[in-house]
Amino acid sequence: MNHVIKVFHCYKNDYSTDHFIISHYGAAIYNKAMRTLGIFTKYKRVLFILFLAYLNDYIMKQTLIIALVLLTLPSLSSAAAIKLLTGDQINAEIIEQTGSYLKVKHNALGELTISLDNIIAIDGKSLSAEIMAISEAEKESKTNGFFSMNILSAWERSFTLGLNGKEGNTQELNFHTALETDYEDNHKRWDFGAYYNFSEKEGDKTRDDLRMNLTRDWLLPDSQWFYFITGQYDQDKFKSWDYRITGIVGAGYEFIETENFSLIGRTGLAAKKNYGSEDDDFEPELMIGLDTDWTISKVQSLIFKTEFFLPFEQADKFRNLSRLDWKFKLDTAMDLSFKLGLENEYETIVDNDEKHNDFRYRAALVWGI
Repeated sequence: MNHVIKVFHCYKNDYSTDHFIISHYGAAIYNKAMRTLGIFTKYKRVLFILFLAYLNDYIMKQTLIIALVLLTLPSLSSAAAIKLLTGDQINAEIIEQTGSYLKVKHNALGELTISLDNIIAIDGKSLSAEIMAISEAEKESKTNGFFSMNILSAWERSFTLGLNGKEGNTQELNFHTALETDYEDNHKRWDFGAYYNFSEKEGDKTRDDLRMNLTRDWLLPDSQWFYFITGQYDQDKFKSWDYRITGIVGAGYEFIETENFSLIGRTGLAAKKNYGSEDDDFEPELMIGLDTDWTISKVQSLIFKTEFFLPFEQADKFRNLSRLDWKFKLDTAMDLSFKLGLENEYETIVDNDEKHNDFRYRAALVWGI
């Protein structure tokens, strides 16, 4: 049963209505989440448009995959001859089937769950073509762009959401969201990220910051060298500056580049400009950075990035941005992962009432979109 939800948005005396048609389950999630995020009057509309679009895209993808499975595998509640990779064959009744496993009922062994990877054929029919069709369906759902809208269809895309809070004797809310996309071919690499963090305690904001960065790499044929340019925008209500713009131009070198591990170094000339600070002069810097990406297994990955910025006019001063993310795949079909992240920002030059070090940690869910 579907429901029509009207989302009323009021911001600066502008009243507008958004309509969505979603499942009953999606409506329940939406209503509960809207109550939890009621504080985000300014941002909740964009966030839940993304959420509902993702939910719709996921339901369509799962429907297609299930339909293929039902068409290609034997009917439920029917006895089948299942040939395994070991060469053995069992005759059992199929009671459940998905795109990754079969659940069967055997007269002597009882209920068994068998991965499709361990099955050669069912009733003499090879599973290779059927599994390939299912894999192609999953691949197709990922190559249609953002929410199947053919936007950035060739890019890897992910949406991160982390939320925790406390109600009772004290009220506290912490919110983190990120949108990350990247693309690579034989000639170029693109990497874009947008990150927003918000915290509130007893009705008072304790954190409110936004960061966006875009990097373009020019790859050289038959060489480990490349050139790059980076643009970054930072906005932070609790820094000694209101917002900051940074530009970097330089060269990089791929020290290690394998299927599961990469180690890349970067160096270049950077230009930084602060706004709303006691020190808002244009400042040239030397940037030295290191990127590491390690695919530990099919379900685990580790990413580490660090950048040092050294002002030319003050050689004894520097600032550093470092980030470490560990991801664990929770659901392959849904492309859902759990992420633990550590982030540290250090600046030797700050206003008198500011701390030099800003260390952050978070846990969040990551969806491929």
